[in-house]
Order: sequence, then C-alpha cells, then structure tokens
Amino acid sequence: MEPSAAPEHPLPRTTGLRTLRRRVLLLLLVPLALGAAWVERPVPPVPGDVVLVVVDTLRADHLPIAGYHRETAPNVDRLARDAVVYDRATSPGTWTVASHASMFTGLWPSFHGAERVPGKETTARPMRREVRTLAEILRAEGFHTAAFVGNNAFVARAFGFDRGFEQFRNDDALAFPPKLAEEVAQWIERQTDRLFLFVNVLDPHEPYEPLPPLDTRFPTKQPDLGSSMTVAVDSGMPVEPRMQAHFVSQYDGEVVVADRAVGAVVNTLVRTGRYDDALVVVTSDHGELLGEHGLAGHGQTPWEPEVHVPLVVKWPRQWRAGERVRRRVSTRAIFDTILASLGIPPPSGVDGRGLDDPHRVWVEDVDSSGNRILAGYGDGGAKVVDVTTPEGSVFSELYDLDASPGELDHVEDDGASGALRFEARAFAALPRPANEQAPPAIDPERESQLRALGYVR
Repeated sequence: MEPSAAPEHPLPRTTGLRTLRRRVLLLLLVPLALGAAWVERPVPPVPGDVVLVVVDTLRADHLPIAGYHRETAPNVDRLARDAVVYDRATSPGTWTVASHASMFTGLWPSFHGAERVPGKETTARPMRREVRTLAEILRAEGFHTAAFVGNNAFVARAFGFDRGFEQFRNDDALAFPPKLAEEVAQWIERQTDRLFLFVNVLDPHEPYEPLPPLDTRFPTKQPDLGSSMTVAVDSGMPVEPRMQAHFVSQYDGEVVVADRAVGAVVNTLVRTGRYDDALVVVTSDHGELLGEHGLAGHGQTPWEPEVHVPLVVKWPRQWRAGERVRRRVSTRAIFDTILASLGIPPPSGVDGRGLDDPHRVWVEDVDSSGNRILAGYGDGGAKVVDVTTPEGSVFSELYDLDASPGELDHVEDDGASGALRFEARAFAALPRPANEQAPPAIDPERESQLRALGYVR
C-alpha cells in the first residue's frame, strides 16, 4: 500500500475535542439504533441440536452457490436449498486462530486477544481467560459438547479452543476429511443428549493434495509444480497462467473432498433423525489467495479472496429455506445468532447482534512485522484498509468493490468513504483489554503439525 503524504485529519482543524468525542460516540451508537429497528421479526423455531462446521481455507467464490463454474460442492449446494445463504459473509480475520476465536466468542480479534505475535508468523496468544466461549455457554445450558478438528496445529488446546468441550478430538488422523467424517458419524450415532457439535474440516488447506481421481478431475494438473502455491511464490516463481491453473485445479479437487465430508455429516444428522430440528451452520474461517495480487495462501492483507467466505445457515424445520441475504455480514455474528436462537443472552461485552441485525463488518490482523491491519466495509462497495505501524503511522487505502471487484484500483475520498475511514479510526481507537498470556511453545509435536501444513520447510 502507498503511504499518504501525511495522515488525513478526519475533521476540520477547528473542531474541538468535545465535538470529536460526540461524533465518535454517535458513530458507535448508530449500529445499536439500527439493530433496534429489527426487533419485530418472525421468531425462528428453537433448535434441538446446534452443529457448526468450519471448512478451513474455503473461499466463497469457488462454490456453485456463488456461481462458480465447476461442480465443487454439490452437498453444500443441497444443504443451501434448506437454508439461508449469506452472499457477502466476511471473516473477521485472515487466518485460522483469530477468526475461529471470533466465531467462538462473538468478539473481534483485538478484543478476544487470540492474535498473531509479531515476529512469529505461525503462532498467536491464546484467547483471554476471561472470555466465555460458545461451548462453555452451551455446556452450562445442558448441551453435550464435542469438537472434531482437522486443523490440529491451529484449532488447538494451546489457544484455548478446547474450553467448554466435553470431548475435544484433534489427533492427526482427523486431518484426512473422510476419516474425520467417519469419526463424527460414529459419535453422533451413539448420542442421546442434546448436542453442540463443532467440526473443522482441514481441506482445502495447503498442501493441495487431492487423492486420485480428484487430482485430475479438473484439468491442468502440472506435477512438476508440486502441491504448495505458497512455496512456489515464496521461492520467487512468478504467478503465470500455467502455475495458477495448476494450483486452482488442485485446490478445487480438495474442495470436493471437503464437500463430501460436509455431506457425510449432514447425512448422519438425517439418518439419526436430528436434521429437521437442528441449527446447522456451514462456513469457513478464511479464504485463500490463488495468485491474485501475485500472492498465495492466507494470513496477509485482507484482500477479498482471503476474507470472503461461504455462510449457509439451516434453521430448524428448514425455516427460511432458499433465502439469500445480500447484505454484508461478519461470521463473528454466528456466535450471537446461535445464542439468540436458544434464548440465551450474550455475555457481558458482546454486543448481541446476530447475522440478521445490521452491523458494521471489520477484519483485523497483526502481521509478522507488528503492523496492525484493519479493513472495514461501508454501504455499497466501499472498503477501507488501514495499516498502522508499531510507531503509529497510518497507511490507508479506499476501494470501491462494485467498480473494481479485484481491488486493483483504489479510489479517492468521497462523502461516504470519508465517513467510513473516520469510523474505522474511531473503532481502532477504542480501548482493548490486555492479553498477557504467553504464546504456546513450538515443541516437537507442534513443529510436526506445522510441517504437515507446509509452514515449516
């Protein structure tokens, strides 16, 4: 991003501090007022079970429900017919730890504290101990809570993700989606209680290694290029059509693998008589860059391929089946939506606005250099990205996603985008609770897990 010559002053220089505070307060209260207007809404059926499935690294635009030209996810497609599809769902973070923690707590990354540690590309601090997780809340309400996790390097006990789960499985075998689906199915079949089930499907995370025949289901595989686009790009290989076509074909093959695992979980709910009364949420923690902006992977600047994720919500008795919501939403609001469906008030400090309540959408990250990154979305296609250095300098760019969906050109301030930029800086200025917990050590077991995901080479 290009730094501006000098940080823009968001208000005329004659504006006093008292007026500035009043405007900040007004901006922060507007979403609350908007939310109040949505109180009169049909009441959904109360769920029997709650099932949250997160398909790791799945970008929205590689699914048929988003208009993708390849049949990568017929099972998600079938589920969507019984569900509400949120077309502009956005992850609150660009990588696994931060975004999962937001779904588990209803808080933005800088508030739950599970953010990247500067200088350490592959680790973060655990969630703050004071924060209550979805599993902790539902367990206290009488749900039998269980988690089956494919990504054992990042959705790990070390970051606090086991809190509230009576059973937390994240052994190496579950990294293989068919094995994961088999274990989940066997577990569901043995249960008699009301369930909160969390499933993390590792594919289509790198390395992209779909087993035959899925490795050639979509043409353009080039065996000489390997299974990691990140490795290729980091080694200096330029992104060119042959390379991009190869990695997209392998990524799409892994999307098929993940979709089959999702289908197996849904079929088990049907077979055991739990499907109709269940609230089933299928989403992703983040997307993936596949050559856009000359980059690969995730955990970088919040470009749309990295943060635009699928979100399918199947309500009990297929309430609102087939509905499409085109307003932008944050997957952080999954937490509030689940609690509200059960009549459970949110914990102190969580705003309580669910997916169907108008809310501002933010993406937060800390990069390996310690720069704090904040993206925010306004009306229409407005998007602001601010990068704040450890020294306090702010580099800022504005985009119009309607005019340039690929974010190839930034735009100048106008009235609406200028207000969005001001609101982003007001959000960034809010006090955050300190998180003094130490990041987990890179012990031999964790190093092995990171190596399997391609982070240790």
